[in-house]
Amino acid sequence: MKIMQFILTLSLCCITVSSFASPATDKSVDKLMQLSNISEIFKQSTRDMQPYFDDQAEALVRQVTGAQTLNIDQQNAALQISALYSDIQQQLVTDPEYLNMFKSLFKKTFTEEEVQANIAFLSTPIGQSINQKMNTLMTEVMQETAKFSQEKMLKVENQKALKEKMETILKPILQVE
Repeated sequence: MKIMQFILTLSLCCITVSSFASPATDKSVDKLMQLSNISEIFKQSTRDMQPYFDDQAEALVRQVTGAQTLNIDQQNAALQISALYSDIQQQLVTDPEYLNMFKSLFKKTFTEEEVQANIAFLSTPIGQSINQKMNTLMTEVMQETAKFSQEKMLKVENQKALKEKMETILKPILQVE
């Protein structure tokens, strides 16, 4: 009987604690973002995405020109387009509105207690090391995902299947009455 009372009491304590979790404050989220080095992570991720921007720009120039191999003018155009992609991304991640949106997402996602625990973790050398490695990992995941998707979509059978499905979807709205 005492075990049942203990379990019931423990359960009620857990429910009470979780129901009173306080929302994250601006001050603590600012501290977390500073320790997370969010601004630099965003800038670095843009630099890390440069090979992806290069590939996308070359693919666009090939698509527009129909060329399999790019001549010097087309290569220059691809480089300029890639730089444009990079500039746009850099402007996005340094925009104060973007950082405020990110801050809002932190506040929406984490309680004050979770933010404080993360601050404590990131205040340690191992926390900083893991934070830096997670940025590298996420950039590589994004690049590899994009590469994997592109390779899959370039396969003839996948393009054919996609085209057929698109035609089926669009057929009813393209029919002339």
